[in-house]
Amino acid sequence: MKTFLVFLKKEFLGGLRNKKLLICLILFALIGMLSPFTAKIMPDLMASMVPESIQITIADPTSIDAWLQFYSNIGTIGLLVFVILFTDTISAEISHGTFIQLITKGLPKTTIVLAKACYLSILWSLSFLLSASVSAFYTMIYFHDDSAVQVPSALVSYWLFGLLAISILLLGSSFAKSIYQGLLFLGVCYLMGMLGNLWSQLTNWNPYSLSSQFPNYLTDQIKLGELLPALLLTCFLIIACLTGAIAVLRKRKY
Repeated sequence: MKTFLVFLKKEFLGGLRNKKLLICLILFALIGMLSPFTAKIMPDLMASMVPESIQITIADPTSIDAWLQFYSNIGTIGLLVFVILFTDTISAEISHGTFIQLITKGLPKTTIVLAKACYLSILWSLSFLLSASVSAFYTMIYFHDDSAVQVPSALVSYWLFGLLAISILLLGSSFAKSIYQGLLFLGVCYLMGMLGNLWSQLTNWNPYSLSSQFPNYLTDQIKLGELLPALLLTCFLIIACLTGAIAVLRKRKY
């Protein structure tokens, strides 16, 4: 446990030095701030782009629009930037030779993987919580309605989806020789999840549903309990990916 805590501290200090920790917190805070604001001004922006000769009716935005904007931004910007920043979290250690130094000093490979997983999970959780809290604060300021429902369920689902992305990231980084190979592996897994959602019978079992069903939570079209199989399968896959990353590192030659 002592070596785990020491290495975990090393990860946080490294995150402070290379500014990745600060980048994540600032980026996610901006996403939380701008999402409700963008939803608020979107009708005016759309109206300004339509010629005056054309009459259109644009519904007033609601809190649902604010959270839908948050969902869009957190996926296309937040989580994407997060995985790009840390895709080489293990492969970079190997290529720079620091991984061999850690092993020769007696640090178990299991400890390295688990400490990195813990660091990334804590950073993702803090960033996501910060972004969601800021978004909720500004949504209450800009919108005075209760249109959006099951927001906590939607957030928990997406948070767990982010943890799955981290575990896949670590698995890919354990065997990848470059950041591009790691991103390709993560992209293939993401594509498989998207394709799986084409079959409605698999929706409740597909881990990708934890992210794609965000809008349906807000409109009360789905309950968290309906995705219990996907939640359990996601937890299993997280453990399986971390176990796989440890196994790959034990067999990998440096």
